[in-house]
Amino acid sequence: MLPHFSTLMENVPAATFMLVRSGTSRLVVLDGSQIRPGGQGHKEILSIMLGRDRHGGLGGPTLQDNKVVLVWPEEELAKFRFRFLQVVPSTRAVLPMECSNSSSASAMLAQLGGHHRGAESQWQAVNLSTGQRIELRPNRDREIASAWAVRFLAVPGTRKALKGLTGDHRVKIRGETITFRPVLVGNLFLFASVDPERVDADMVAAIAHAGMQVARKAGFNPKLGYAPKVIPYTILSFGSQPKIRTASYYHGERHRSFPGSAAMAICAFLASTQTDVSRAPTRWRLHHPSGVIEVDLGFDTSGRVPILLWTEFVTPVALLSWGAVAMPWRRRS
Repeated sequence: MLPHFSTLMENVPAATFMLVRSGTSRLVVLDGSQIRPGGQGHKEILSIMLGRDRHGGLGGPTLQDNKVVLVWPEEELAKFRFRFLQVVPSTRAVLPMECSNSSSASAMLAQLGGHHRGAESQWQAVNLSTGQRIELRPNRDREIASAWAVRFLAVPGTRKALKGLTGDHRVKIRGETITFRPVLVGNLFLFASVDPERVDADMVAAIAHAGMQVARKAGFNPKLGYAPKVIPYTILSFGSQPKIRTASYYHGERHRSFPGSAAMAICAFLASTQTDVSRAPTRWRLHHPSGVIEVDLGFDTSGRVPILLWTEFVTPVALLSWGAVAMPWRRRS
């Protein structure tokens, strides 16, 4: 009789992993201490996600299914570090970026695998890919949280970045002029003032091309294979709770939903462009291809001018599977 597979795995180099559905993203969450640093680690991630022959790895058919998070164990009570990496199968690029879904997926690993077994009501994290500091609060409906409130903390650099790398720019497409602004907050977003229902592939490509040219002239120098996130939007109503219709495109592919990092960034961006910032709304509703996201903004109102302190929204999470992924190319040390 063949030995049980778990016995076989004891003799094969492997890394533990969790497969997590967070929002509309599917993420492979790995123990950061088990993956080699730098370029060697990126090669290991590519093999895990795409397979050594670019087929049959843990990744999936879309960019939202090829997200990786490296998480390090708690160093202090309810504090952890993670690194989000976007894998682009077509170019085999492994790109450090921002992703709010990765933070809640990381929190699930920290909650289940930490020394304190998730009893805390608030966790603190930092995404090493961008330096973004995040606070996370699990819902308490069950022992394993089914949703997390994700709060991105704003610092002076964040508030400055929300004004844009440059001012507004324009691109002409089939005789129509579209205005956009490049905003670099973790990711390079191109906020384009055009109704998403009118956007097509040619528009997205033209905005992305023009936006990258503008960003590079402004000093942005990303890794090879990097692409901006094109965010068309239109304001449906403005008042105590503004309503925005929007969508997100990355490498020409439209997101199934709307990235949480983009949701928080566009609300903070639009709030910062208001002439009367003393009346900036604190709750926004984003209508996107598959539903609605509500985003809250927090301001310090003790001074003469309100100062953005944080942006927050809630994302559902679900643990799909966990186990060990074999790494036969690595010799056991």
